Amino acid sequence: MKKEQFESFLSSHEKRIYNYIWTLVHHEADAQDLVQVSFLAFYEHIDGIEEATALSYLYRIAHNKSMTLLKSRSKMIPRDPEVFARIPQSNPAPAQDYSDLQAAIASLPVKLSTVIHLQYYEQLPYKDIALKLGISVKAVESLLVRAKKLLRKKMMQGNA
Repeated sequence: MKKEQFESFLSSHEKRIYNYIWTLVHHEADAQDLVQVSFLAFYEHIDGIEEATALSYLYRIAHNKSMTLLKSRSKMIPRDPEVFARIPQSNPAPAQDYSDLQAAIASLPVKLSTVIHLQYYEQLPYKDIALKLGISVKAVESLLVRAKKLLRKKMMQGNA
């Protein structure tokens, strides 16, 4: 089909396409938008469309665009804005008290508390901790296991 024929094609089939789309979406504004989108998509591919199949091609575009809209609409849950106004304001969760944990970490031997600090507060990988402390990665792993075990024991004694 030639681009010169598009305007006459549009004016002769616009109402039919609108009616078809409206039967699918049942919403006037959406139907009008979809007619425009369908004709635009048709125009973008007009050079590759044969004149004999142009109308069926346009109907297929209109159908596909309508189905895409209906799928996206089905994922939405319509709500009246007043519903959101009635939702009670949630109180922020009270701040956690980590003073017992911090005291337990401070009571660990220096190497163990340093490894815990570097791992959990500075979030360094084992390799960087090993470089910083001048020890092997295996030693870092070993120190962390010992530190966690000792911390767990101290925390359980404090809660008992």
